Amino acid sequence: MSWIQIVGMVVCVVVLLAVLRQYNPTYAVAAGLASCGMLLVVTLFAMTPLLEYLSQLARILSDAQLQVLAKAAGIALTAQLARDVCKDAGQSALAGQVELAGRVLILLAAMPLFGQLLELVTGLLR
Repeated sequence: MSWIQIVGMVVCVVVLLAVLRQYNPTYAVAAGLASCGMLLVVTLFAMTPLLEYLSQLARILSDAQLQVLAKAAGIALTAQLARDVCKDAGQSALAGQVELAGRVLILLAAMPLFGQLLELVTGLLR
């Protein structure tokens, strides 16, 4: 699916959700979540080149480094999705907290890499 088709689909869904929200806001939220799920499936199928690149990258990086990279990407994507759902539901304060929690979790996941980087720098300075 091309980018133009995806954008066209999203614009149509937004218009339909705006109309649905006038009649039944609860169904509009549910339909919005379902639309996000469908778009996520389309996006996952479009990720084939990225997955091929990551498999090439896996040959270069150690397992620990690749694990940190995958964990950080997963945290970022799920935190962003949760934030967007919170904003759509009108919970902007909760959305901000989810975003902050995601950032903290990414930093915690990257701690082993920070340690490796510090060892490398101190080794070069000696």
